[in-house]
Amino acid sequence: MTIRTREARHLLTVYRGWDCEELKQETYRLAVAIEKRERVGGVIDLRMSMHHHLAVVALLECGKGQGETAKEDARRTLSIDHHMSEAGRYERLSLGMAAKGDEVTA
Repeated sequence: MTIRTREARHLLTVYRGWDCEELKQETYRLAVAIEKRERVGGVIDLRMSMHHHLAVVALLECGKGQGETAKEDARRTLSIDHHMSEAGRYERLSLGMAAKGDEVTA
């Protein structure tokens, strides 16, 4: 797991308790809010971006194992890993603990 803070772990746990439809709505809401802030203010909201990636992880996990082929399951697992990594990256950036390769361009 690439997330470190108690807040991020708690948020992921909370999202995992939601149903798939709620997660779809939340990921959409966060994506729209992030896009609006970037467009209007030219600023990336690091915490909101982390929240979005954690919600996407929970959404991807929500549909896991529902009659998927091995290839589809592997693709879903890679997507989950990618979004966990991105959540960790935004978390580190928001805490001022960026690692090499964590840079974000607006």
